[in-house]
Amino acid sequence: MLKHLMIAVDWFGPYSSVKEARDAARPYDWPGLYMLIGKVGEEEASRAQYVGISASLSGRLTARHHKLGSEAIEARGIRDLRLWLGEVTTAEPGGKKMKITRATLNYSEWLHARFMKLPLNDLRTKTLPDRSVTVLNRWWKTDFATLQARRPHPDWPNLIDFPHYGLPARTVWFGGKQRTFSNADNYAHPE
Repeated sequence: MLKHLMIAVDWFGPYSSVKEARDAARPYDWPGLYMLIGKVGEEEASRAQYVGISASLSGRLTARHHKLGSEAIEARGIRDLRLWLGEVTTAEPGGKKMKITRATLNYSEWLHARFMKLPLNDLRTKTLPDRSVTVLNRWWKTDFATLQARRPHPDWPNLIDFPHYGLPARTVWFGGKQRTFSNADNYAHPE
């Protein structure tokens, strides 16, 4: 049995364009995540739309990106775009490993896409992770040093917990809001 994987992600932003996010990532060029918040089509309110991962954030965030590129943004009618860059700040359990592994990136993306029901993530919303995993989110300003006073969007939880052992999965908003998924049927179709 695999040990429970705990992942902390530090998110930096917001950036108002793909170019601005790419320029911010370029000096560090770490493997990481990126989250798109905005309005699509006729939506009146901004919401989290898409999460992605890359071994090189500055190399991935380009005008040719399949979801974030200028043609894709125009075709989908994305407005009020805000991007957040995520850095995994924990290691996988057991043994000496790199701080950021492909597994920590994959599971971070998977839990965000699945439990936040991100509309532009097609694949990661259809199945459940194959192991027990928890993701803790923290948000920072673009100076990479100042903690954000508030989360970027009310629907973005502080904690996503998927125990995988028949226990309830949870999305948790520190400060009181919590949603519990009581059984496997509810994992597939959260309320």
